[in-house]
Amino acid sequence: MNITTESLEHCQVRLTIEVDEGQARQAMRDEVRQISRQTRIPGFRQGKAPYEVIVQRLGEDTIRQRVADTLTQDLFRQAVEEQDLQIYAPAKLEDVQTDPFVFKYVVSLYPQVDLGDYRAYRLKPQEAKVSEDEIQQALQNLRQQNVLIEPVERPAALNDGAQINVVGHTATGDQFMAQEKIRVVLKGGAEQPTPGFIENIVGMEAGDERSFTLVLPDGFSDESLRGQEVEFTVEVLQVYERTLPDLDDDLARTASNLDSFEELKAQVTEQLGQKAQQEVDQAYTSQVLQDMIEQAQIEYPPEMLTEELDKQVQEMEQAVKQELKLSLEDYLRYQGRSTEELRTDLTPQVQDELERALLLGEVVAREKLTVDEEEINTRIEEISAAWGERADEVRQVLGSQESRASILKQLLGEKAIQRLVAIARGEAPELDSTPEQETGQDEETQVADEREVE
Repeated sequence: MNITTESLEHCQVRLTIEVDEGQARQAMRDEVRQISRQTRIPGFRQGKAPYEVIVQRLGEDTIRQRVADTLTQDLFRQAVEEQDLQIYAPAKLEDVQTDPFVFKYVVSLYPQVDLGDYRAYRLKPQEAKVSEDEIQQALQNLRQQNVLIEPVERPAALNDGAQINVVGHTATGDQFMAQEKIRVVLKGGAEQPTPGFIENIVGMEAGDERSFTLVLPDGFSDESLRGQEVEFTVEVLQVYERTLPDLDDDLARTASNLDSFEELKAQVTEQLGQKAQQEVDQAYTSQVLQDMIEQAQIEYPPEMLTEELDKQVQEMEQAVKQELKLSLEDYLRYQGRSTEELRTDLTPQVQDELERALLLGEVVAREKLTVDEEEINTRIEEISAAWGERADEVRQVLGSQESRASILKQLLGEKAIQRLVAIARGEAPELDSTPEQETGQDEETQVADEREVE
């Protein structure tokens, strides 16, 4: 038996098995002997008909086809063992020749991830900065949040507040809006619900009613009404004067537990700095991951992408059923899309997520990262605590083997990201100092060979 392999793209190989003449003849004789035992041939006792008679009676092509059907599984298994192929999914029989016997399979292998010289990667962190303009804007926002509102008996002016009833009709008389006792701030240039709406309320006072015609903008929520001329009827119920507090110690005491404006400004500055640092750190981490993915060589079989797409579609199907009480088919039909179009739309996102998961899985293996039971239990407690009275119920659900495995993968992924960031900063420990797996650990922590992390 002669075996050859040809590398294909997407983590696949073509496996060709050529059966030598001696093995082919023996297989033919074994098949004919089997036929002879099972088939009554006139003029011969059962099982005693000569080889040539059976071949002549059934035809050599038929015999060869039966031999091919018999040989294919055993030959494939032998070839896989000899070539030491790590098969990810059932192989596809691409071609069969029966004279001579040649079998060709397309075999999908497990994903391959080459990180390259990932430990040499460096990326200089950016410094988080907060400008004086940002600080002043945050303070102005605090003034707006603590505005003093007082009813007044006068016509509404810009920057006042008002409580109104509003009804909207199209040119054909159809009502498209009806809201009661809504509060609005009379800011000039406001775009909602349409430009000019606020300006038409200015000058009205409590008890006044006014109708006016405007054109709905291109961004109006109802697409069918965009660009149409409509009529609004507004009744003003109350006008409020809005007084912004000064940037002083009183604002500090009102907006926080602080005693002075300087303390308030220092607190705002610190909060803005923390937020800016978070944003910088997130951008830095995203860039590190993107760079690592781009420098790595990541290959995976098509079946893996199909499986991930299946999961995404199933999750979407469950969400649509729970939230909208619709089948996925009906939901897509209302959107004018098919399931295949949905899968096509999801493919780029799923590919990115799959590459990221495979990269992180390889980092886990190369860096010998582990998660112990205590870490899993801690995460379960953190998640459960957020559910308040339902904490015990959530804790029980998360304690299942499936949920613990999911949390394990999540924690490993987080550790892999942290390690890549440490490498990029030049702060990662040497590989030799990374703790090895200890024998005797629970199965859920035996993750050194894990190649896929969500």
